[in-house]
Amino acid sequence: MPSELEAPHDWGELYLARGEDVADERPVFTGDVFTPRPLAEGQASEAVGPSQLLVLQHPCALRINGVDLVPRILVAEVEPAPLLSTEQWKGSFKLMPLPELLEAVGGDSGHRAGKFNQILVVTPEDLAAYDRVACLSEVGVNLLLQRWVHHNSRVIVPTHLFAEVTAGPSAEAELTEDWVSERVTQGADPAAAEHECHDFLRSQPSADGPTRQDALRDPQRRSEVRRAARAQLALPLLPA
Repeated sequence: MPSELEAPHDWGELYLARGEDVADERPVFTGDVFTPRPLAEGQASEAVGPSQLLVLQHPCALRINGVDLVPRILVAEVEPAPLLSTEQWKGSFKLMPLPELLEAVGGDSGHRAGKFNQILVVTPEDLAAYDRVACLSEVGVNLLLQRWVHHNSRVIVPTHLFAEVTAGPSAEAELTEDWVSERVTQGADPAAAEHECHDFLRSQPSADGPTRQDALRDPQRRSEVRRAARAQLALPLLPA
């Protein structure tokens, strides 16, 4: 076991997407950051609160049937924070630093942190009042899980061990994003497209073989799943 918490080599590798680069078609995932959607004039807020939110749960714990979110989602509040050096990342145990999360504007540096001692439980309906402003990369997700587990247990688990259990879900989220995006361009409803992708991934190409979802967990077999997905997307969307 490592004796210190790990840190990224540079801030950019923490993020898969920020701001306008965040795709609506990507499923909600560990490390996603949400910010309250601006309200129309006279509109009452139904959001949990003013804080930004950081999703903490492992992706496999976020859904009840592979598609629909669980009724209660564990999140941490996100607040402005100073930029920490790589050395400071090895401490600061009660938070997940999110440097350069937002574009710097005026006196706001854009640096944020998820606070592990400021936890909320939200519903999918609560999240509907928020916009997703960032998605963590696989590196970022694994660093978040390392810090979250350490905060709760004081055990430091190497990020490469988290990578073994997040690589498959990460590949699934990427494939789902591409699938839904393609189907929407074909005129499909996003929810129907996501369910279609779910059924595709849970199917078995051969009676005695693994499901495509299980195959995604094997780096040697991910490319064959992606090829099969491209072939399926060339076919018309099945009727609901």
